[in-house]
Amino acid sequence: MSPAGNPGEGEFGLIRRHFASGYPRSRDTWLGIGDDAAVIIPPAGMTLVQSLDTQVADVHFPASAPAWLIAQRALRCAASDLAAMGASPQGFYLGLTLPHNQPEWMSGFASGLRAAAHECGLALLGGDTTRGPVCVISVMVQGWLPLDSSTNEPGVQGLFRHTANAGDDIWVSGCIGMGALALPIVLNDPACSEGLAGHYYFPQPRLALGVGLRGIASAAMDISDGLLQDAGHIARASALDLTIHTEQVPTASTDLGSSAWQTCLTGGDDYELLFCAPDSQREAIAAIARDCMVTCTRIGVCSKPAAAEPRVLAQLNGQPLDLSEQGYQHF
Repeated sequence: MSPAGNPGEGEFGLIRRHFASGYPRSRDTWLGIGDDAAVIIPPAGMTLVQSLDTQVADVHFPASAPAWLIAQRALRCAASDLAAMGASPQGFYLGLTLPHNQPEWMSGFASGLRAAAHECGLALLGGDTTRGPVCVISVMVQGWLPLDSSTNEPGVQGLFRHTANAGDDIWVSGCIGMGALALPIVLNDPACSEGLAGHYYFPQPRLALGVGLRGIASAAMDISDGLLQDAGHIARASALDLTIHTEQVPTASTDLGSSAWQTCLTGGDDYELLFCAPDSQREAIAAIARDCMVTCTRIGVCSKPAAAEPRVLAQLNGQPLDLSEQGYQHF
């Protein structure tokens, strides 16, 4: 890692103080922080899964939020991509751009990062720190998927968006809309981390559930930009219509049809899993959910597309539901 540019502590002092120790260790890491690159030894029969997530101050989090909360959110959101693939977590790299190198901020950030890393089981493998006009946090996570012994490819052992089938059930984990309803609270008081605000700063990456669904679910992804919009990614990738019975979706607002309820369906920041599976797997999914201590709810069904383009068909009590917005747009 290279320095943020503050003449105070310097590059190597910053690394030693905040990033060199206190993080989980991975048996697969032969060489981590301290050299020009990390050296990772893949376990036999495994293939590497990687994902990069970037968060920008006052776009993805309030710049004035406490540093330890910013770090918790950054790593948890990134780790959710591993859960969506059914990957076992291994480690992460941190890219940190800062307008300053304030010791108190760095200490708080490192404290939150270490706590999140231990909860997610992710070793810090290396990264880069630079000076810039705003805080930008990039986290690359990586994990393992079992190889198919017959083809030497991930095959059915991973969870992907393009492998849903007509007739599959559609499921979600947890409760949808907590993060979206928390956003106004967080914007009003960036230091608040209680109640709904806790779901914004401490999303729960469903890592154990993702691993458990390997070979059970036919397709999956995590919900980051809104349930209905993200369902569209599976619909297009799998060339299917996804019918969502919105009254069956477990939401943070139970007032069907209200603006808060619609926000739950279209708002982002849930980081729950949206997945598809054959109806023959219902009992298996219920058992996995119990083992992982998370609720999983059936909310719809996949079908062959009725039009030229695969769609998400949102229904409320059997009637089409017309929503002005489908989810968060990055551009």
